[in-house]
Amino acid sequence: MTPLRTTVLALLLAAAPASLPARAESPKVAGGYVDGSMFRELIDESKEVVEVNLDGAILQALANSASDDHDKDAADAKHAKANKDLFAKLKSIHAVIGTVKGPSSAALALVQKTDQRLAAAGWQRIARITSPESTISVLTHTAGDKVDGLVALIFDAGDKELVFANLAGEIDVTQLGEIGEKFNVPGLSALPGVR
Repeated sequence: MTPLRTTVLALLLAAAPASLPARAESPKVAGGYVDGSMFRELIDESKEVVEVNLDGAILQALANSASDDHDKDAADAKHAKANKDLFAKLKSIHAVIGTVKGPSSAALALVQKTDQRLAAAGWQRIARITSPESTISVLTHTAGDKVDGLVALIFDAGDKELVFANLAGEIDVTQLGEIGEKFNVPGLSALPGVR
């Protein structure tokens, strides 16, 4: 496991040399949703890639299936109800983890620029670690008094490993670790307030 993946687990979930595709300059943001396709385009398909794309209907099916087994003991039934409640409120889970093709400077700049744009648009940073070679940023979006979006942006120029993860919909932050375990979205269990 690379140092970045270890960091991701502890913390959270070909670029041209001088430029990125035009849409990479401005990720689509709606409420708690952030389009991560510009990060997906940077990933080298010849290396290991982890990708998660779950949207409304699939999440609703998961919510419904979480309570279908009637042969559960009380603890399992309570856990199934918590999963049902969690997935019923989520609208999407998207993540991409992989090695960047091409120069790392463009990927690092995109991650940092996306972090800055989200913060400028009202997203709250709950964790941020930066150095000249790497950046880790976790941001949340709120609607009223509820968290309706979470984004993790991580890049290490040394091993060129990129992590983008976005959860959209009403999020109970105490249950993020369970989402991370169920869908292999690393790092969510280590966020503050997660059980």
